[in-house]
Amino acid sequence: STLLSLNEMEAFEAEKEFTHCGLCENNCLLTVTLFSDGRKFITGNRCERGARIKIKKEDRKVNLVDEKYRRLFKYRSLRKKEAIHGEIGMPRVLNLYENYPLWHTFFTELGFRVTLSPRSNKDLYEKGIETIPSDTVCYPAKLAHGHIQSLIDQEIPLIFYPGIIFERKETLSAENHFNCPIVQSYPEVIRNNVDAIREGVVDYRCPFLNLADEGSMVKTLTTAFQDFHFSEEQVATALRHGFEELDQFKADIAAKGEDTLRMLMETNQKGIVLSGRPYHLDPEINHGIAEVITQEGFHVLTEDSIAHLGNVGNLRVVDQWVYHSRLYAAARVVAKNKQLELVQLNSFGCGIDAVTTDQVEEIMAQYGKLYTVLKIDEGANLGAIRIRLRSLKAAVNEREKMKFEPKKQFDEPAKITFTKDMRKQHTLLLPMLSPIHQSGLVDVALQASGYRVVCLPADDREAVNVGLRFVNNDACYPAIISIGQLVEALQSGTYDVDNTSVLMTQTGGGCRATNYIPLLRKALNDAGFPQVPVVSISMGNTGVESNPGFRFTYPMMKRVAVAFLYGDLFERLVYRTRPYEQVAGAVDQLHQDWIKKIEKNVRNGSFTLFNRQLKKIIQDFDTIPLTDARKPRVGVVGEILVKYAPTANNDIVRLLEAEGAEAVVPDIIGFMNYSLYNQVWRYEHLGMAKKSQMLASFMIAMIEKIQKPMDKTLRASQRFEGIDSIHQLADEASKIISIGNHTGEGWFLTGEMIELLKHDVNNIICLQPFGCLPNHVVGKGVMKELRHQYPKANIAAIDYDPGVSVVNQLNRIRLLMATANKAIVAESKV
Repeated sequence: STLLSLNEMEAFEAEKEFTHCGLCENNCLLTVTLFSDGRKFITGNRCERGARIKIKKEDRKVNLVDEKYRRLFKYRSLRKKEAIHGEIGMPRVLNLYENYPLWHTFFTELGFRVTLSPRSNKDLYEKGIETIPSDTVCYPAKLAHGHIQSLIDQEIPLIFYPGIIFERKETLSAENHFNCPIVQSYPEVIRNNVDAIREGVVDYRCPFLNLADEGSMVKTLTTAFQDFHFSEEQVATALRHGFEELDQFKADIAAKGEDTLRMLMETNQKGIVLSGRPYHLDPEINHGIAEVITQEGFHVLTEDSIAHLGNVGNLRVVDQWVYHSRLYAAARVVAKNKQLELVQLNSFGCGIDAVTTDQVEEIMAQYGKLYTVLKIDEGANLGAIRIRLRSLKAAVNEREKMKFEPKKQFDEPAKITFTKDMRKQHTLLLPMLSPIHQSGLVDVALQASGYRVVCLPADDREAVNVGLRFVNNDACYPAIISIGQLVEALQSGTYDVDNTSVLMTQTGGGCRATNYIPLLRKALNDAGFPQVPVVSISMGNTGVESNPGFRFTYPMMKRVAVAFLYGDLFERLVYRTRPYEQVAGAVDQLHQDWIKKIEKNVRNGSFTLFNRQLKKIIQDFDTIPLTDARKPRVGVVGEILVKYAPTANNDIVRLLEAEGAEAVVPDIIGFMNYSLYNQVWRYEHLGMAKKSQMLASFMIAMIEKIQKPMDKTLRASQRFEGIDSIHQLADEASKIISIGNHTGEGWFLTGEMIELLKHDVNNIICLQPFGCLPNHVVGKGVMKELRHQYPKANIAAIDYDPGVSVVNQLNRIRLLMATANKAIVAESKV
C-alpha cells in the first residue's frame, strides 16, 4: 500500500520555501513544499521547467511567442564610448513591441546608445502605480508607468516614446491603418502625470508620427531632435535603415510561421495561433499562456507569423486598425486549416475588442471552427485559463475522431442599401443624441429635405436593456444606448419594418464609433430585422459607408446648419437662465414658444433670417425675470453622446439644477470644428491630403463667418458669453496636450475644460463611458496638469455605464457640489 503507516504519519513534516524559478523571462514565484521523506512538490510554475520536469528534445513544442520575444529585443547597443550623442532610453511597452527594430536601428545609426527598460514584472508595475490616472485603463498601459519610472531611476537623461497614429498599411483592402487610441496617445498620459517629466528633470520626447509617410516622419523627427543638429538627410537615411531592419524582423517571424505550419502539415500535429496585439508578447501581460498551451501538447504560433498566408476577405466590421487586420487574416488561415486552432487574448478594459472578438468568432464559425477568447488582466491565476485550454483540447480531440474537415458553411450576410426609391416611402429612425438640438430642429431640417425622419425619445431607459441584449457588452455605452433605441423602436410595432430604415453617425476616425454601423447591422440581424437598411451619416471620411438614397445637398446642409446653430443658441440661453427663473417653467415655455416661431427658418435654411431671429431670441432671454441668487456653475464635458443625451447621463443638466447648480454645456458645433481642424493638422504634420486640408480650412472659415453675428450679439448681452474660436481652443489645449490626439473627443475635450476654466467655470464634471479609451488620455489623463495650472479647478471624472451605480454617480456629483459651494462662501467673505 502507498498509504503512510500511523508512525509515519505522526513523524510526517512539511516545510515551505519560496523562490523564483529563473529559467525563463517569466521568472515565476515558486512555492516549494519539502516533505520529511525527501520528496518535494512545486506550485506557482507556468511551465514544466518550473516543475523541474525534463522534456525530451523530440517532445518539445514550438513556441513562437517566446522566439518572437527574443528576436525582437536581441539588438546590441553601442558602447558608451561609441555613443557620440549619449544615451537614449525607450520603454518596453505598447508600440515598442511593434516597432523596436526600427527605433533601435534609427538611434544607433545616429550615434545614441539605446537603453531599453527592464522586462516587465509586478515590482516594476508597482513602481509606477502612483502615477496612473485611470484605474480602468488596460494593464499594458498601466505597465508603461513602471517602465518609464525604471528609466528615470537609472538616470537615463533622454527618453523617447513616440505616439504612433498610423502604422504602415499592410492590407490593401483595409479601410484605414490606425493604432488603437491608447497606443496612439499614451505617451501624452506619461508626460502629464510623471512628475520628473512634468518638472523637466528628465528630457522626454513624444512626437506624434505617421509611419505610413516617411516624408512627414523625417520632418517631425528632425524638429524633435533639432538640438542635436541632425540634417534631414541624416534622419532620412537612418530612418530608411530602420524600416529595412523592421521589414527583416517581420520577414523572420513570417518565415518561422511558414516553417512551423509546414511541419504541422507533414507530421499531422496541432498548433494554436495565440493571437492578440504586439504587446501581448510581454510575459507579464500574457502570464505565460503560451507555455501552458505547449504543456497541453500544442505548438504555438503568433498571428503575424501566418497572417501573410491569408487575406482579410469580406468583413462585417470596418477594418480600421492595423493590428486587427493581421488578426482577421490569421483567422482566415486558421478557419480553413484543420491543423490549426485560434486563441485570442483580450486585455480587460479594451473596448476595441468588442468589435474584433465578434468578427473573429464569425470568421471561425463560417468554417465550423472553434473560437476561444481569453480575457487577461494583472491577475496571474492561470487555473481558469488552463481549464478553458483543456476544454479546447478535448473538443479538438473529439473532432479529430469524427474526422472533421473545415468547410465554408455560409456567406457573409449582404448589406441592405438605402436606395433612392426607399427615400419616398421609408420612415427613417434617428437615435436621440441631444434633445435641445434635435427636437423641433434637426428633425424638421431633415423632414424639409424630403426625408421622413423620426427622432426617438429623449429619455428611454428601456433602450439600455435592449442594447445589452443585442450588442456585445464590452462595447461602449453610447453604442449600447443608440442601438438599443433603434431595435426597441422596431420591436414596438409602431413602425412598418418593411418600410423603415435607421440612421446612425459614422466618424471614420480611430475610435470604435466608426464601427457603430457594423455593430448596429449585427444587432438588427440578431433581433430579426435583417431587411432594415442602415444609413450612415458622415462627412465622407475614409472607412465610412455610402448610401445612394441619402445625400447631403447644399439646401439640406443649410437647413441642418441653421438647426444646430439654433440648438447651440438655446443651449446657452436656457441653461444660463433656467436655474434662476422667478416663475417656475417660464424659461422652458419661452424656449418652446421660440421653437414654433423659428420652424419656418429651419425649413428654408436662411442665414439672413437666422441672424434677425437670434437678436430677438437673445433679447427675450436677456430680459426674462431672474432671481439674484448665486449658484455654482458646473461645466459638463466628456464623450459626445454621454455629454448630451439624457438617457446616457441620467439627465445631468436637470440633476445639477435640482442640486442647486447652473450647468454649462459646450456647443455641439465646436465638435464639428474640431473634426475639421484635425484635417488641417494631419496635412501639416502627418503628410495627409492637401485637398482635405483645404476643404476643412474653408469649412471652418464658413462656420466662423456664420457664427459671427451670434457671437457679437451674445457678447453685447447682459447675461451671456461669446463663442471662442476653434483656433483659440487648439492654442490653449496645445499647452497641455498634443493636437495630434484625434481619437474620439481628442484634444478638444481638454480644450473644452480649459475654455470653461478660463471663463471662471471652475467646477467640471467629465463624463465618460467605462472603457472609453480616448478619455483615459484626454480626460482623466490631463486632470493632474489642469489642477496644477488652474489651482481653483474642481474636476470630477464620472463613469457612465449600464452597470454603474446611479447612487455612486450622485454621491460624486454632490461631493463636487459641496466643494463648489464652499468656494462660493469663501469668495463672499473676501
